[in-house]
Amino acid sequence: MTTVPLAGSARALSRASRLQRAIHALRTEGDTRGRESVAIGVGLMVGCTPFWGVHFGLCWLAGVAFRLNRLKMYLAANVINPLIVPPLFYAEVQAGSFVRRGHFLTLAWDMLTPDRIWEFGADLVVGSVVVGVIVGAIGGFVTYAARRPARDPFFQLLVRRASDRYLDSGITAWEFARGKLSGDPVYAAALTAEFPAATGTLLDIGCGQGLTLALVAEAQDTAAQGTWDTTRPDPPQFSRLVGVELRPRVAGIAVRALEHEAEVLTGDARVAGLPRADMVLLFDVLHMMPEADQRELLKAVRAAMPPTGRLLVREADADAGWRFRMVRLGNTLKALVTGHWRQRFHFRSQADWRRLLYEEGFAPHVQPMGDGTPFANVLISAGVRTDGR
Repeated sequence: MTTVPLAGSARALSRASRLQRAIHALRTEGDTRGRESVAIGVGLMVGCTPFWGVHFGLCWLAGVAFRLNRLKMYLAANVINPLIVPPLFYAEVQAGSFVRRGHFLTLAWDMLTPDRIWEFGADLVVGSVVVGVIVGAIGGFVTYAARRPARDPFFQLLVRRASDRYLDSGITAWEFARGKLSGDPVYAAALTAEFPAATGTLLDIGCGQGLTLALVAEAQDTAAQGTWDTTRPDPPQFSRLVGVELRPRVAGIAVRALEHEAEVLTGDARVAGLPRADMVLLFDVLHMMPEADQRELLKAVRAAMPPTGRLLVREADADAGWRFRMVRLGNTLKALVTGHWRQRFHFRSQADWRRLLYEEGFAPHVQPMGDGTPFANVLISAGVRTDGR
């Protein structure tokens, strides 16, 4: 295996970093439930006004003045598009007339004559404020209701910090890290139930862009700074973090995110020598290879572990009906999008995964790992068998 070096000039990376961080700042400013709801509401209100050409400026000024997300506000303003302008204008003119004179208008062409155009315009402006407040209030309320408060604010803080490591690799890498770490239950489960006080070497096989390693690194950094939430299980205390990734480009993203905190090796874990490891991760890896290679990899993992070692495997349960079909669909779409047209998958049922691990020298324990998702995933925690095998 080889360690992936960083490529590219420092000057180009610096320019890219500044751009990515500027986009990141716009994307995440005012990133709380309340402020996001207000930003959407104000944006819709601005979009209802007839001041075309200055909506961007209005959103920008409101965002700076009230510390709201300017990007989301402007996007909300543009929800008011030409398709809905005619009925919107009608409602605004009628609302303005009712507020100013106490009755609705009977629209006629003579309202557009020079002597009445200003009165019509005043009705439109006043009505746009009234309708805008109503539309904005509804939009803000829906946004607030749709965005539930984080169930674990401290974990979400770690997720944000771990995700920010990917800014230098682009907004796509950052968005993927942010969505995956916060939306996939396996990361929270590993950190809270599997990693507490764990020591030694953590080896992540098929680490991708290093999401688990980045999360662990942030947890350990937070503990070292004395800001760990003491109501939670103890943080991990790994002395060495190692990732193995077959794809050089993806491994390069992991290297950039983890720098000196982890080693990222490129190579095929089935045939290359694995470093000695106290805990090994195989998240969504085994089903990507033929059945015989699954056994070959597990043999290599077993040989790299001490008697006290532990293995964590996340896979899908092929007996789980429609939820398993969702897993297969997701994997198929990903293979098509990434150009791996000939990719074949070798899933097993939960019982077959347990049997495979037992036959290869592990004592597995299976738990569901698909809560909050439509996927039939399971997390298998396995120690080394002590019956001589």
